Amino acid sequence: MSVPTNRVQLEAAAVRGFHRFDEAIESIPEAEREAPFPREGRDRDIRDVIDHLHAWHELLLGWLDAERAGEPVAYPAEGYTWAQLDELNAVLRERYRGKSLAEARERLRGSHITVLARIETLSDDDLFDPAAHDWLGGPLAEPVHECLGGHYAWALETLDAARA
Repeated sequence: MSVPTNRVQLEAAAVRGFHRFDEAIESIPEAEREAPFPREGRDRDIRDVIDHLHAWHELLLGWLDAERAGEPVAYPAEGYTWAQLDELNAVLRERYRGKSLAEARERLRGSHITVLARIETLSDDDLFDPAAHDWLGGPLAEPVHECLGGHYAWALETLDAARA
């Protein structure tokens, strides 16, 4: 899916993606939701996928907070480059591990709502002007979409692949 070109598309992709992912989890019998994925990979179960989504919400909020405070933005994260994405994702997975599936889902709902509310405070120029954020080198809408609608699409694919 391409990056949305306006606020309505950006928010719609986020809301639609979140609800599709949440509904997909609900469609799995409760007794099977905690089961490990049958294939080895970074994400071992539904909780890992949920925690991954939440972790990237937190990163996005951190980027926005740092920029607002006039501080350097650690993009993608402090101590990591995009070439180290696999390492970063492994660290993020463990950061949130240890809670129940219900707690992980609630945490994800909360961060989803928080990110959407933060996006609402940004102007269209903040989101879509490629020159608006020096640290980024492109429009903010791209990582916003990748942390929301695009990420939910990935999560659905991951869930479908694990259950196939």
